[in-house]
Amino acid sequence: MEDKMEHILRTYSNMSTYQRDNFSRILNRLLSVNYLCGGRKKDRNDYYFISDYESLFSNFLILIDYNFYINKADQVVYIINKNNYNHLNINKIYSVVLLLLRKMYFQKSQELQDTEFINVTLGELHAEVEATGLYDKRINITELKELYQFLSRYNICERIGDLRDDDSRLILYPTINYILPIHKINEIEERIQNYKQGVNNEDIDKSEID
Repeated sequence: MEDKMEHILRTYSNMSTYQRDNFSRILNRLLSVNYLCGGRKKDRNDYYFISDYESLFSNFLILIDYNFYINKADQVVYIINKNNYNHLNINKIYSVVLLLLRKMYFQKSQELQDTEFINVTLGELHAEVEATGLYDKRINITELKELYQFLSRYNICERIGDLRDDDSRLILYPTINYILPIHKINEIEERIQNYKQGVNNEDIDKSEID
């Protein structure tokens, strides 16, 4: 512990005022929305700063009981609380849409292995939701706006176009692989089937979802 503290103090003392401010801002952002994706334009500079000061972030976060991870292939940074203090209880539609987006990400990444970003249309998402048989009507625009705000906040996707337009696209970021670390596609189908059998929501570890 002492070595980690010495490293933190030494590295921090060698930083400029601008770098210290940046460290503080990015650290607080990580603690707020546990996932950052360097492939997302608004996260790119923060990702590279974290990459440059990887050991500083890692050692500091260990002191407050967080594990720090950086996947440089996907350019994803995320943290997980060791004691699982934070939980985010999301409702049924959010859970279902997350599962479906994870499924679509997996399927499209198999088809388009050389594509930098995976994207789906809102029409495709609506069709997938309808195909579950869980809902007797489409997600309305108010629900869709709230849903998108949730997905965007946690760096899961970014939209291009209007939410009222089925041809508008959602760019899916690889953060979804870490938020829902599912290894087989049938795991997604099994979870959706659970909803049909009366499971109403998913209690997701907040350290996994934000």
